[in-house]
Amino acid sequence: MRRTRTIRTRGFTLVEMMIAMATGLILIAAATQLFTQALNATFIVSQRAEMQQNGRAAVGLLSQDISLAGAGLPTGGVQLPKGTGNNPIYGCDQTKCYVAGAAPAGMAYPSQHLDGIIPGPLGGIPLSAGGNNTDVVTIAYADTTSSINQYKVTAFGPSGTSITMAQINPAPTVPALNDPAIGIKVGDLIMVTNGGSAVAEVTGVTATTLSFADLDALHINQSTAPSGNMNAISTPPPPGPPSTIVVPAVRILVITYYMDLNPGPDGIRYTADDLPPRLMRQVNGQTPTPVAENIADLQFTYDVSNSATIDASNIKDIIAQGYAPSDIRKVNIASMSARGQMHGKPGFQGMDLSTSVSVRDMSFRDRYQ
Repeated sequence: MRRTRTIRTRGFTLVEMMIAMATGLILIAAATQLFTQALNATFIVSQRAEMQQNGRAAVGLLSQDISLAGAGLPTGGVQLPKGTGNNPIYGCDQTKCYVAGAAPAGMAYPSQHLDGIIPGPLGGIPLSAGGNNTDVVTIAYADTTSSINQYKVTAFGPSGTSITMAQINPAPTVPALNDPAIGIKVGDLIMVTNGGSAVAEVTGVTATTLSFADLDALHINQSTAPSGNMNAISTPPPPGPPSTIVVPAVRILVITYYMDLNPGPDGIRYTADDLPPRLMRQVNGQTPTPVAENIADLQFTYDVSNSATIDASNIKDIIAQGYAPSDIRKVNIASMSARGQMHGKPGFQGMDLSTSVSVRDMSFRDRYQ
């Protein structure tokens, strides 16, 4: 009789399966944790890179404009219209203003005078409820790339409310004044030199004529002002061969930097849906453009020097200290912070930025005069 051999196959017990599953879960949790940490680290690195990029963009453009302050302007700046009680302002476009408090109305030029640097201490909005106001700074210099530099003034309109222009050298063809791409636009500021210099805001433009009507957005065109307006220099060009008569007109860039905090969908500032704060750049009477996002502060101080007082450094409000904008020799970006959202955590990571820029076109001082 043949015996049948029985072979028993033994599987995992319940305890062994539970131990194996627990070990697997631990390994999966560890791998998930490592992956999450790697993602967080990658996000933090990318955010830091973006922060640095925003900071470099902000500081770079600010430094470039500040270094050109006063270039092409007459020594000591340009007197704007005065005597009518209507101060010329900056920080506005053709529809609204952006600086000088929670209900912006624009900022008046100190003594109705256009200088290469115009400080605006605490002229911007706070970036948090109850926080300190940010600063505003305005830089002015001549635009050497504009096609208007190839034109001369041939006639002034009544009371200096317009100028008619012709090419200085008619041989090479230059773009018309109203060229849609690179021409003069409404809101641009034009400086004309004819014995003295005056600045006006363009309110209309054709191929050969620029209009400077009163009631402009920046309150610069004041044809009835006793001084400082286009009418004050609108004497006919001096006699002589037409080819030798050049009454120059140049476009002036008056550039205002300020902080903006968009209130988001609910329309209420300092609530959770606010968009990131932005550093804005506004030129003449044109619409502002953003320079960089997530800039958390903007504060300036100034180094000043004149012949009547001892040199001083790191002054925030130079007007209150008895100095004039023409006394500025260096602009210090005292506080500018770039920030980025933390990944998976509340709060931000930040990077403080600061630098000093010498104002090369305002730095001359004759100590031996």
